[in-house]
Amino acid sequence: MTKTEVHPFRPLFLCAAGFASLGMLAWGVFLSRGWLPATALPPLLWHGHAMLFGFAGALVGGFLLTAAANWTGLRTTTPATLTLLTGLWLAARIAMFLPGHLLVWAAGFDLAYLLLLALLVGQVLVRADNRRNLFVIGILLAYALLDLLFFAGARRQAPLATHALLLCVDLLTLLMLVIGGRVIPFFTGRRLPQLRLSQRKFLNGAVNAGALLVLLADAAEIPAAARGVLMLALAGMACWRLLGWRSLACRGEPMLWVLHLGYLWLVIGLAIRGLGLTDSFGVPEIETLHGITVGALGTLSIGMMTRVAQGHSGTDIAANRWLVIAFVLPSLAAVLRLAGGAVLWPAAAAAWMLAFALYIVAIGPLLLRGAARRR
Repeated sequence: MTKTEVHPFRPLFLCAAGFASLGMLAWGVFLSRGWLPATALPPLLWHGHAMLFGFAGALVGGFLLTAAANWTGLRTTTPATLTLLTGLWLAARIAMFLPGHLLVWAAGFDLAYLLLLALLVGQVLVRADNRRNLFVIGILLAYALLDLLFFAGARRQAPLATHALLLCVDLLTLLMLVIGGRVIPFFTGRRLPQLRLSQRKFLNGAVNAGALLVLLADAAEIPAAARGVLMLALAGMACWRLLGWRSLACRGEPMLWVLHLGYLWLVIGLAIRGLGLTDSFGVPEIETLHGITVGALGTLSIGMMTRVAQGHSGTDIAANRWLVIAFVLPSLAAVLRLAGGAVLWPAAAAAWMLAFALYIVAIGPLLLRGAARRR
């Protein structure tokens, strides 16, 4: 590792964590004070887009650019392309606060970011003939398409924009299940080789196929009860797979249990969505998403952003007490958001904001200074 190496996760993870804190601060102020910075979008749509395309967009970009470089041995970015990519992401976040007739600028910057991301990841996968991971190109193009659908309906067709956000949750769920199914047992087995982890190829395929089927069923808008049954079945398969990873044996290893906890939230989140769609409890579908968006996405993102930053910076992969607190806080935020009622929503927002603020304090110096010197 040299000082000249380009690591795309550094600016993008910093953007993701910073926006997770500042964006949720703005949302928490709105919830508690009834105020939100001027925006062309209705508050709920702004919040959903900020979470799923702002925060998650930077997170996905930093992770996949770094992963694609590892998969292929080829650089995914240069200093110029990384600067352009980060600049597009930042410009999109700022443009979201422009007056309504200028919202097209936000759409343009956001779509340009996602399409450039797909190009940078896709070109190294194709050059290296890395067929196992070519599906990532499809996921990124679908991500951009959903962003386009969101902006198409954002101002005058709120149901279309809301549907795009729901499908984005499905897409991110698919990505987390696929990548989690690879890296969680890999990291667990490497750290605790004495464990006998159960890896069933057919089960891995069934989980991935089930997640894709859920996405397609939501896109086709089949009856809610049928979609709920699909999600419950997927939750059951994902839980079966998790049981084979010996999660309890990782309780003394924060860098492992944070990933297992995040995957558990995928199981819980899918189950909650499925039960809601089968009318097991009378809440709108949009309210059942937070097990996935807060619990799973929040926990897995902090765990992976910590591991990637430490692993590529020449430091020990370990969690201090502040990171351990950060690892737990998204779960607290998810519980408060799902079960606490509107009165506890600001507390859920505060827990989320604090989690990523602690990440910035603990890991931010690594993201800023780059690689540590190796002896």
